[in-house]
Amino acid sequence: IFCNGPGTCIPICLVAFLLRCIFVLDCRIVFIESFCRVRTLSLSGKILQWFADVFVIQWPQLTNVCFRGKYFGRLT
Repeated sequence: IFCNGPGTCIPICLVAFLLRCIFVLDCRIVFIESFCRVRTLSLSGKILQWFADVFVIQWPQLTNVCFRGKYFGRLT
């Protein structure tokens, strides 16, 4: 599941995570933080950083805020 921050993605990602925990469905969650989030994470990002398999941030200074974030630079 690829998601980029709207609050509507949180329930979908949580259900997918729970289904993976009980071995019903094997899916991966990739969260891409918005390019406009320069200093802090979005609320969706703060919640989903605990559940996402890959958490992509687009600004290097967010590596200090997000412990699981992977900085790839600007995604185009």
